[in-house]
Amino acid sequence: MRPSSLALSRSSLPQVAVTGLGLVCPLGNDVPTALARAVRGDSAIRAYRSPWVDPGHPQLHQRVGGTVVDFAFDGLDPRFAARQEPGVLFGLAAAAEALGQAGLADAGGDDIDRDRAGCVVGSGLAGAELWHRALHTAYAGGRPDEIARMTAISITGTAITGQLAIRHQLRGPSVAIANACATGSSAIALGADQIRLGRADVMLVGGCESSMRSLVSYASFVAAGMNATDDPAAACTPFAAGRRGFVLAEGAGMLVLERLDHARARGARVLAVLAGSAITNDAYHVISPEPSGAAWARVIRLALAEAGVAADEVDAVSAHATATPQGDVAETRALHAVLGRHAAAVPVSATKSMHGHAFGAAGAIETALAIAAMRDGLVLPTINLAQRDPDCDLDYVPDRARRHPVRVLVKNGFGAGGVATSLVLRADVDDVVDAPRARATA
Repeated sequence: MRPSSLALSRSSLPQVAVTGLGLVCPLGNDVPTALARAVRGDSAIRAYRSPWVDPGHPQLHQRVGGTVVDFAFDGLDPRFAARQEPGVLFGLAAAAEALGQAGLADAGGDDIDRDRAGCVVGSGLAGAELWHRALHTAYAGGRPDEIARMTAISITGTAITGQLAIRHQLRGPSVAIANACATGSSAIALGADQIRLGRADVMLVGGCESSMRSLVSYASFVAAGMNATDDPAAACTPFAAGRRGFVLAEGAGMLVLERLDHARARGARVLAVLAGSAITNDAYHVISPEPSGAAWARVIRLALAEAGVAADEVDAVSAHATATPQGDVAETRALHAVLGRHAAAVPVSATKSMHGHAFGAAGAIETALAIAAMRDGLVLPTINLAQRDPDCDLDYVPDRARRHPVRVLVKNGFGAGGVATSLVLRADVDDVVDAPRARATA
């Protein structure tokens, strides 16, 4: 079926609104705090040393990371919190913020049918930190009898979806996914499908991650070339000349998706409309992207076709942009292929430059930030772009956010194993910021 035919075949399906956003990330532990710092172009990359590294292995020291700081989530039983991976706690907090903004925090109310409310949430490496903690207790500490009895349950991918369902009485579709670095954006796409197919009215979607706290995953990424520098603020450099790869991070991003007519009927504030999405695989290599960008261009085109959006209607792009030498060039080429001459007029944001790469949570964190900025008539910046790669020749919004009306936003997410996801978000036509297109800094 051709993409245009696919879009026509879905034209009668329900529209999907975004009615809530929640964040716990290196930039801040709620949406307003994180957005304010992102608008200023602040770096939240910090010096990081794995707590598990033996001092006799200095090659694993003096690294950097996007760590969550000053995190507190009221109302948690300390015994429960101690049994959970930090990423799960981040996810619970971000979900509480998102549901609160959507007006759905009271699970005991009669505001919605909880049998038709579900969740799709994932982690790239679910349970990694908890696995390491348990193995350390058993082997380094010599006390396998002290491993908590619920550890085997707490390391599963459903640890987060199960807790969310219980806390918020989400008795509808429930899916825990792992789709590498595209997990968060893929969860958004799959959650929207549940609404479009009539299986749910409301879906809580997103990603959470704390795998950098596991020695196994941390050391593995160090061996693969994770950034090391004496200047954490300048560590993550998407699209820049001499970039050295991604900076590992942690956090959670959650969105509330809702059938558009359902949201309006109950008087919810519509933050954006998820107009289209696509998930594909480039079938090229387990780590390296297909270098021409053609495979990534395909997933963007499929998402635009489902949304019924022409390339010249795109106002901004939230890039995946991990600062890897091959990936940033491939994404730039993909955007050129899709947008054509219009590419020069489209600002492209790489917010990982500020908060790092939170792996399975990355796509959800970046989508939440992009929607929040879109609401304010802004596009977020890419920092650390003093000298750009000549092969990366788009408008990457250097240093600070820019006033720019965004009615159509494309969000890309790519990952190991060849996975690719693209989302197309529209500002709600009845509630759009009419900011001038002048390229002044915010």
